Amino acid sequence: MLHMGNSAFAEMGRAVGDHRYVIPITAEELGLGNRPGEAPAQEPMAVVLGCADSRVPLELVFSQSANDLFAVRVAGNILGSDCVGSMDYAVTHLPSVRLLAVVGHTGCGAVQAAVDAYISPNAYLGLSANLPLRRIVDTIVPAVHGADVALRGHYGPDVVLRSGYRAALLDAAVVVNAAIAADAMQRIFSEHLGERLGAAFGVYDLTSRLVGLPDLQMDWRHGLFPPPEEQQMPEFVDAVVRSLHVRGLLG
Repeated sequence: MLHMGNSAFAEMGRAVGDHRYVIPITAEELGLGNRPGEAPAQEPMAVVLGCADSRVPLELVFSQSANDLFAVRVAGNILGSDCVGSMDYAVTHLPSVRLLAVVGHTGCGAVQAAVDAYISPNAYLGLSANLPLRRIVDTIVPAVHGADVALRGHYGPDVVLRSGYRAALLDAAVVVNAAIAADAMQRIFSEHLGERLGAAFGVYDLTSRLVGLPDLQMDWRHGLFPPPEEQQMPEFVDAVVRSLHVRGLLG
């Protein structure tokens, strides 16, 4: 349902010109309930951890109504204790939940802050008194480091001199950051996962409006995918930096 919903959302935005879309919808489909004076029960089908970026409204991205998604949004889609607590509530109290997902997005400002701090450590000193922002950046830096090591390993140490290095590092780190969060989420909720509940992740591409992952054969492979396990992570990161999307950003 999420896959098809995202396909519809992406297709809707491909029309050229000034178009208005009128979508007929009932109060029940909005999640408002069909009994006047009575609140509807909370029945989301998925718990989605996403970024707070205003360009990535999760319900719209997946063409879902109110009460379809239990959305948890924080800058950089990092998996902090508050987010875990919110997700835990949904997993343990809402039997309708069938999926736990992490959704990052290209061009993420939080990841960009981590990239800039990584590339220019002196700039990080300006964050010394901003403890909340430091926590977000510090959480994302390992993903940036992993993406950088893979870029240097595949393209050589001179990759840092290429004009598209910063952009390539940004989107590679976005993907790795989402994968790390999804792996952590899968570990935290491992006792709940099984036939009834699955785990997945993906990255929303701001350009194509598709949720998926960069791929070796296509720019963006559409879908939500199982998180790579710890032993699979190096191979996964290597595939990310060799993808058409990252190669295109490198120039």
